[in-house]
Amino acid sequence: MSIFERLNKIKSRRDSPGPKRETDQSPGVIPGGREITGTLGSFLLFESAEPDCCCLPIFTGGLAGNLKLIRGIGPVTEERLKEEGLATLESLLDHPRWGSQAHLVKRLIEEKRTAEIRRLGAPDRDLLCFFAPRDIVFLDIESTGLWASQPLFLIGLLYPDGNKMVAQQFFARHYSEEKALLEAVHRRLKDFSVIVTFNGKRFDIPYMEGRSVEHRLFHRYRHFQVDLLHHARRHFSPVLPDCRLATLEERVLGVIRKDDIPGHLIPETYHRFVRTRDQGLILPVISHNRTDLLSMARLFYLVGEKTVETGGGTQQTGV
Repeated sequence: MSIFERLNKIKSRRDSPGPKRETDQSPGVIPGGREITGTLGSFLLFESAEPDCCCLPIFTGGLAGNLKLIRGIGPVTEERLKEEGLATLESLLDHPRWGSQAHLVKRLIEEKRTAEIRRLGAPDRDLLCFFAPRDIVFLDIESTGLWASQPLFLIGLLYPDGNKMVAQQFFARHYSEEKALLEAVHRRLKDFSVIVTFNGKRFDIPYMEGRSVEHRLFHRYRHFQVDLLHHARRHFSPVLPDCRLATLEERVLGVIRKDDIPGHLIPETYHRFVRTRDQGLILPVISHNRTDLLSMARLFYLVGEKTVETGGGTQQTGV
């Protein structure tokens, strides 16, 4: 067979119809969602009100009495100073050894420089005194992989609005809608100062930032971040087999999910949805994401000092 015959054969195979390929045509509006269209494209937005979800605690803070924020003061020195009647940062301002550092920490607190105060060792429960409940948003994503090289397709937000919690879920019906989704969520998050996640410092936020780089949006999230996984581990690692969200729901909240789609099946379910446009595939995923958000809101009290009950009884814990 000559080179020309081989080229013609390759061209014939290339031009033949072959198997049907997926297109970027969206499946339209899914029940419960409404289409949002912007300069970067379209996506679906699901919104719901959750009046009986929870009441977010108000943190009053204990920064003024945390002498350990001063470099060089540890628990033993703090206890000794308090026994001497030096119980607050204010009382150390004229101290010959700790005075200059006390002035520095006092200024950071007055200027609400949370990142720098956190680096000094302040716990989340004290730093949250700088924020009101309306500044807080819970965030959870659903992606097609464990690394940001793979698309994400759903970002759920939950935030307080008066006496209720509002859930907003941004959903990409096709891979081509991811960019518009990311941009919309980025704009929405500008309304908040605190992002609460469950393992979000290592997964959700880096994933979102990585996907924004893929689309040349280069989003960065400088919010004050609270990761509930960290607090769950401090409370429950000694008494629970693990600190997965499902375990906390069952053992701490007393909630057992029924007919919930397992997390490891979500990526392939989304790929099948893109191929088949079967709306029945994706509705359980949207419900799963909303349940994750509601559970995080109910577990938010773990950031503070609480007496928590587990299957093994009552345990006094702190953060």
